[in-house]
Amino acid sequence: MSEQWPSKPTLRIREALNDLLQRNAHTLGKEVGEMFLGSDVFVVRLRRPRVVEGQWEDLDRTVDLFDLMDAHQQDEE
Repeated sequence: MSEQWPSKPTLRIREALNDLLQRNAHTLGKEVGEMFLGSDVFVVRLRRPRVVEGQWEDLDRTVDLFDLMDAHQQDEE
């Protein structure tokens, strides 16, 4: 193989698995999430990345979670 692989073995495994996932119609669009290697088992959790449309605002203050919950409940009423 003349390809340039990353120096870390786990990155090589991740890239190879991601390549294989794109070759199968059942796993197309998915990518490797978490990997676990045991003494006699190799488990890979797949994820499907999604782009969520929306907007964000940069606030110069911290937001209290309870304040957000209260505001959400008031919107429902």
